[in-house]
Amino acid sequence: MFLNAQNLDSLKHSLKNVDDDSTRIETYLAIHDILKLSDFSTASKYIDSAYVTAKKINWKLGIAKTGQFHGAALSLTGKSEQAKQVLNEVVKISSELGEVTIQAYSEMTLGNIEYDLSNYAKALPHYLASQKLYESIDNYAGSSSALIWIGIINQFGLKDYAKAIEVYKNASKLAEKGNSTLNQGYIYSNLATIYYEQSRFDSAINYIKKSNLIKETFNDKRGLANGLESLGNCYFYMNDLDRAVGYYEQALTMRKALADSTGIASAYINVGRVYGEKGEIDRAFTALDKGREIAENIGFKEGVQQAFLVKSDFLEKASRYKEALFSYKSFKTVSDSMYNIASRRVLEELQLQYETEKKEQQIALQEAQLGEQALKLERNRLLMIGLVLIAILFLAVIFLVRNRAKKNEQLILQQAQLKLREAELNAVINSQEKERNRFARDLHDGFGQLISVLKLNLSGLNDKDAQHPEKRLEVFKNGESVINDMYAELRSICFDLMPQTLVKKGITTALKEFGDRITQSKKVVCEVIVFSNKERLPEIVEISLFRICQEWVNNVMKYADASHITIQLTRDETELTLTVEDDGKGFDTELFYNGKGNGWKNIQTRLNLIKGEFDLDSHPDRRGTMMTVNLHEASIKRIPTSTEKQITA
Repeated sequence: MFLNAQNLDSLKHSLKNVDDDSTRIETYLAIHDILKLSDFSTASKYIDSAYVTAKKINWKLGIAKTGQFHGAALSLTGKSEQAKQVLNEVVKISSELGEVTIQAYSEMTLGNIEYDLSNYAKALPHYLASQKLYESIDNYAGSSSALIWIGIINQFGLKDYAKAIEVYKNASKLAEKGNSTLNQGYIYSNLATIYYEQSRFDSAINYIKKSNLIKETFNDKRGLANGLESLGNCYFYMNDLDRAVGYYEQALTMRKALADSTGIASAYINVGRVYGEKGEIDRAFTALDKGREIAENIGFKEGVQQAFLVKSDFLEKASRYKEALFSYKSFKTVSDSMYNIASRRVLEELQLQYETEKKEQQIALQEAQLGEQALKLERNRLLMIGLVLIAILFLAVIFLVRNRAKKNEQLILQQAQLKLREAELNAVINSQEKERNRFARDLHDGFGQLISVLKLNLSGLNDKDAQHPEKRLEVFKNGESVINDMYAELRSICFDLMPQTLVKKGITTALKEFGDRITQSKKVVCEVIVFSNKERLPEIVEISLFRICQEWVNNVMKYADASHITIQLTRDETELTLTVEDDGKGFDTELFYNGKGNGWKNIQTRLNLIKGEFDLDSHPDRRGTMMTVNLHEASIKRIPTSTEKQITA
């Protein structure tokens, strides 16, 4: 295969005289190899022709050779599903033919496609498979490339910068070992992104410039476009908007020339963000909408998410609140679909599996070395017997250690369960004591004072002036007013203890009454939205959900400095969901789960009773918190509304 760009013209000329299809395919591949970094559009046309020719003559090796690059070209132009079909076929063929390098490259490209779609949990297994294949043939440059992408998953998927830096260091060693200078340039780019995320802009710019010098040497225009966009990001957050937009527009021009759909969408969004900050709102929205449309067409979720979020901020600054809310809700919808706790757990488990596998390989290598030593010592019978005895003793020790470890684990588990039970009991007792103290305080401070006022008012009847009808009427009216206040106070106390509305009419009516009471307090506006049928829930479920809601709303009113609370109850054929959302101050969720107070313990006890699932979305750097409780319908026993009298009797 020709590698020198000076041979490009002769290669193109030779195509006119080639009659053999396999030779034609190899020539197409050679031209593609020269142009792939500098002229993607032209290179992709040649590789498409090569792939079509290989398919036409059913040359499996040719399909594998050309398909790996054809799939990559399809993915970069937004044709993700077509690309995956081609690359999966290439993986299968190259595995059958034993073409490890082609198989490894295709696995890595499949990982890139899933990464561009923000499917991090699907991307990581492809990168791990690619790295393992490259390792098996001592391809240090390829192994370095796969490790770079594994580092990117740690950086952007898990936000574990320390782990990402460790992976990049290993990738850098392999790049040096494999004489892969271009890979070193990519590592500099990724390190620059980490420094940028940490607001260390001078260090980030330094690494970007280092990276771009290497990419210029290889005429890597796509890599240079990435570098220009990164420079734009740095100057944007340094508030040098003119320089930022200059770099973004250079990157956009280069992306268009490369037909890089993902990069084009990203560049438009960045350009829109700068124009918005400069106050040129119309230009900003034009760029943002264009970037979002391209991202939507190719399934680039992260781009769609960013476009909605940036547009929402500018709409809010322009006092176009209704449009801003719609844009922000669209951002949240994409954000929730992109990534959640479950996908993070999958990534962490995959990473753990990879590290475990590496350790097992090291152990297997050590065991193989020990086996070789044992074979060398086999001639000596006495020594062999001694080794056998040692091995038996070693196995016995392992058995004893494992047995003891298992017993220790069981003991620790039992102790943990006892502590959990004790904590739950303490939470219940503390909650009861807290309710009793509050009940006593309400009776003393509210009801008791009203009785004293009534007594004082009635004592006026003993005066001589009380003989006059006007005086008696005044005492009567004042007494009636106090009795009305006593009745309202008594109803409030009874509602806090156990709302009769909840017992008689169910949780829907009880939540609405609860919301009305909070709104009437004029401390915060509480909105209650219910999407449910008229079917009653089991008493334990209704009471538990109401208490969880009551506990959470009280905490919001006490600590969050919120002005609006939304309580929402939805129920369909599969599950029931209770959400409480406020616009108050956010907080660190770990502090809530690990706090010394009884709030979480009380909620957890209620959740255990009804087998509910709990989720909490909050952050100290933003306003707004949402608490969610889910119950699967299969675990809820249905009670018809006709049984109301039996329940309340």
